[in-house]
Amino acid sequence: MNFLNLSLGELAGLAGAISAGVLALYLLDRSKRRQVVATLRFWTAGTPQTDWKRKRRIQQPWSLVLQLLSIILLLLAVAGPRWGGLTGSSRDHVLILDTSAWMGARARQGILLDQAKTAALAYLNALPQGDRVMLVRADALATPVTPFESEYNVVANAIRQSQPGASALNLEQALEFSQHAQKLQSEKPGEIVFAGAGRVPKQDAELIATPPNLRVLTVPSNGENVGLRKLGVRRSAASPDSWEAFVLLRNDGTRPRDINLELQFGGTPVGTKGLTLAGGAESQATFTFRAPVAGYLEARIRSANGRGDAFPQDDRAVIELPAERRLRVLIYSDDPEPLKALMGGSRQLDAAFERPAKYDAQAPADIVVLDRFAPAALPAVSSIWIEPPASHSPFTVRATKTKVKLERWRSETSIATGLYTRDAELASTEIFGLASGDRAVAETADGPVIIERNGPPKMVALGFHPVLSSLKYELATPLLMANILRWMAPETFRRLDIQAGTVGTVSVALDPGTNPAGVRVLGDNQRPLPFTVEGNVLRFFAGAPGTARLLTGDRETVYSLTLPDVADAAWKPAANVRHGVPRTVVGTVSAVNLWPWLAVAGGLGLLLDWLLFGRRRVLYVGARGAASAVAPKAFWRKAS
Repeated sequence: MNFLNLSLGELAGLAGAISAGVLALYLLDRSKRRQVVATLRFWTAGTPQTDWKRKRRIQQPWSLVLQLLSIILLLLAVAGPRWGGLTGSSRDHVLILDTSAWMGARARQGILLDQAKTAALAYLNALPQGDRVMLVRADALATPVTPFESEYNVVANAIRQSQPGASALNLEQALEFSQHAQKLQSEKPGEIVFAGAGRVPKQDAELIATPPNLRVLTVPSNGENVGLRKLGVRRSAASPDSWEAFVLLRNDGTRPRDINLELQFGGTPVGTKGLTLAGGAESQATFTFRAPVAGYLEARIRSANGRGDAFPQDDRAVIELPAERRLRVLIYSDDPEPLKALMGGSRQLDAAFERPAKYDAQAPADIVVLDRFAPAALPAVSSIWIEPPASHSPFTVRATKTKVKLERWRSETSIATGLYTRDAELASTEIFGLASGDRAVAETADGPVIIERNGPPKMVALGFHPVLSSLKYELATPLLMANILRWMAPETFRRLDIQAGTVGTVSVALDPGTNPAGVRVLGDNQRPLPFTVEGNVLRFFAGAPGTARLLTGDRETVYSLTLPDVADAAWKPAANVRHGVPRTVVGTVSAVNLWPWLAVAGGLGLLLDWLLFGRRRVLYVGARGAASAVAPKAFWRKAS
């Protein structure tokens, strides 16, 4: 006999503590209580009793024995004793259920996971009572669903509730997890059972180490499938309303397949191509289409013979294309013509010009340009100040100098990146003083002439007019304005790439010279995702469908990870691995649960104690309603 819930020491400790408490209650003397009666008129004083001190003794020993025996029986029921089955014969098994994306493929009846569930339940029914089973769902991650459980109905319900995932099977990780679980939590390790199709990435198929106690419940599948692996789009450099699409397909089967690739935007076909894919080969196609508004781009593949494959989940990919975002720039100037040539010709800018008399601090704009005037109220958004007057200016204007040579650009700032001028002389410029939070962008011998203030909101001050000065002939002038706008609104000028890919590990080739410190990967709800950078390759992992954004400098790549990750190779276990559901398990003994009988016996013992001894206690009630559980000895007797 053995205990499932309590050890022998724990059982003895609980029984001893409770028994000591019950025995102490039986040894306590009943205290005297004052009794209130209606009147003493007809009562005479009796002979006073003498209090005798005597040794404590148990008044009802058989009641005590019966209660202690009942409590011990109930504690034994809580401990969960079983007769036979576990000691020396029961084993702890790990059942790995393949829940990868490929298990959603069609089968003769239902899907492949349905067949794996049937095999797993058959194995569970073949085990003797007393063995314990841990269920592990395996896709890209090994997820334990139950601990080592002897109640098979709990494991069976978990098996029935399993659904196919979206990632490929990482069988090596699942086997390693199962071995560690048996070493750390198992008293006597049993089998590691794998139920599934066993499709794994080709590079992992030959590297999987087979445990000696492995059993495989194989689910056959034909593996013939053609699916989309990537759909990527980016804006065309030739036209702001045009997009370039890149589609990658793969044939996971062994036979050549003829397919039709269709591309639709907003439900309207924008391209169709016919492709022939050899067995195990990849193919790619490119499209150029026009999309002036936001909408959904859909890529779909259809078999040329009209017959679909076994895994239709990767025959369709959809991504959302955003509308082009233009930066709203509001320019207040009495002489707008020079600035129109500088800022009015970019397709990414929506520039509007107003007179300073119409200034509005709350005007709807992303950036405000103030040309040689300072309003009483500061703009609510980022602003560029050109030759701000010393009065009412948020910047400190120390002096105004003429014929000043521009000596240095502070390249450590974002605004001065890539700017260079040689022997540039300013006919007239303001010299600024640096306040707290200000940084110099361009300097002369007398001080800074361009400064930045990293708000919010962000502000830039220029001590000279970039077009009306000698710098209008310099290449640095348009670059300076572009750097200022990019620093104030970096999201507008990022190069946007959108890709629909597969769930799992995503590998991205970074541009040469990319600083890993400036790289960010954001998931849903803008939460950071962990990533690694090896050389020029960045990798991050997504175990479930979702969206991830990769920010690297001036480039933003949006990954819509909605395609299932289908492995391309079938795992072949070693020749010595056991297969199928076993008929019998040698060396097992059925275990009998004793706790129901012990619980019934303990309850009957307490009931018997109440029937034999509990009902002898009489409840006395005084004239005023006071109650006493023990009849007090009379100190008064009735007068004769």
